[in-house]
Amino acid sequence: MLRRFLAKDYTVSKRQLGTLLLGIGLIALLVALLSFVGQGPRLVQVSGAMGGVVSALVGLTLLPLGDMPA
Repeated sequence: MLRRFLAKDYTVSKRQLGTLLLGIGLIALLVALLSFVGQGPRLVQVSGAMGGVVSALVGLTLLPLGDMPA
């Protein structure tokens, strides 16, 4: 299976890219929300939370596009 991903003609599909962006966005949002609890809202945490939301939304829009190359 690893050979398939390392092949020269391998392309990432929109569904794979969407899943990756959704996961990164949710993790960033979770980290920002957990830091809100400990320290209160700060500029870096708010921008991190907004970045996580934007990344998750872009990932969600890519999921229904299927296996077309990204």
